[in-house]
Amino acid sequence: MKRVFSRITAAIFIASGFLAMTVLGGCSSNPDSADVSGDVKVLAPMNDASSSTSYSLKLIELSGLSNLQEVSGRFVRFFFSPRIINSHLNGVAPKGKFIRSTDGHYVPANDMSQQMVVIYAHMQQLAQLDKDLGAGDVNKWPRDVGIGVRVRGGMSNNAFYDGKTDSMLLVPYTQENLPIAINGGILAHEHFHSLFYKIVLNGFSKDASAHDRKLFLKESGIEDNEQRIPVGRLESRFDTSTNNEEANATVHKYYHSALLRGINEGLADFWGWMYTGNPDFIAASLPSEKVARSLKALDARAVNALPSELAVKRSVGIYLSYDEENVDQYLTGYAYTLGTQFSRMLKRFSDISAESRGLNDKDSRKAVAKLIVQVLPLMRADLDKTSDGSYYNSAKFLETMVSVMPEMNEQECQYLAEVLKNSTAATDPKKTCKQDGSWKLVAE
Repeated sequence: MKRVFSRITAAIFIASGFLAMTVLGGCSSNPDSADVSGDVKVLAPMNDASSSTSYSLKLIELSGLSNLQEVSGRFVRFFFSPRIINSHLNGVAPKGKFIRSTDGHYVPANDMSQQMVVIYAHMQQLAQLDKDLGAGDVNKWPRDVGIGVRVRGGMSNNAFYDGKTDSMLLVPYTQENLPIAINGGILAHEHFHSLFYKIVLNGFSKDASAHDRKLFLKESGIEDNEQRIPVGRLESRFDTSTNNEEANATVHKYYHSALLRGINEGLADFWGWMYTGNPDFIAASLPSEKVARSLKALDARAVNALPSELAVKRSVGIYLSYDEENVDQYLTGYAYTLGTQFSRMLKRFSDISAESRGLNDKDSRKAVAKLIVQVLPLMRADLDKTSDGSYYNSAKFLETMVSVMPEMNEQECQYLAEVLKNSTAATDPKKTCKQDGSWKLVAE
């Protein structure tokens, strides 16, 4: 990261000078932070509770530290520029530098120390959020986090969750915006991938992450002994209405790869918004992604439908017919397109719930997140049933979400009925809303 620490810290110190002067007072440089442990208060840039888009220097308490110098403890174990050996991150722990105030608080003295402190703080908060949402037993702590991950070819400005190593990997950030390591929304996004991987994907699919692991490992110069099984060139145009069993099996495989990647990315984008309240949290670090990934939709018609089974089949068939050998590359981009439909729909549903139930925005976001946590294991059970050649689809996702809701009001029911109608084929049975105590979706 270039000039990140000085630029961000200087800007925030100027904006919150009184706090900075009060907290820092007199300082001593180069304390022996290797001997500092326990619960430690550190000054670092964090999301403002009063604004979803701004950051300010805050005193945050890092809990359960075993070593401040390495910012390691109950919630995170850091690795600097790690390699992957035997499915685990391997490498040295980065050494942070801190300045101590006369009040006993610590200030990161360089950009790497700042990254580590902020990441630890967010992981600590996300661990508590997991518990609040009913997912407290999914992840194991501390989490392995690789920073300064170097890749062949100079990949930059990205972050990854790798399910095989159960780690979060951050490559260097080189742009002049909010660094990814400071961006709580992107960290929450990657954290959600760990939930989705462990509840839905593990043991079901190796091809349902929008980040192509084989490509990432290749660029990282890391040996990977797993070999891709070639699908083979098929003469069929991959039309599932034909009786070409081999072609149909290929479409079935890549259909679920595309849809699961899309749902994974869409729910992760929702998670970043749920955590920060900023629908443009990705654009804060990567402005080029604002149009495609914003959870705000300018057109109301863009949030009243999810991708239908037929539409995904057709798209996958086109990609396969065009370039089967490189279909994974096409599906990666397609997954983000699918994902945005899910994230915007869920945001719209959360907004409707907040307004119709008189909830504040934060409570509504968390209520929808609780529903998602309940949907994931049921989604996995439905996916296991597709081994007979059937297809999981967006409508099934919505129906499962409705099934775990304790009750719906009229506005919520009408919106979900509209989304279901627009996400299925014209010949599929339709649902309408009926009040029976609470509102329910019933067959027309």
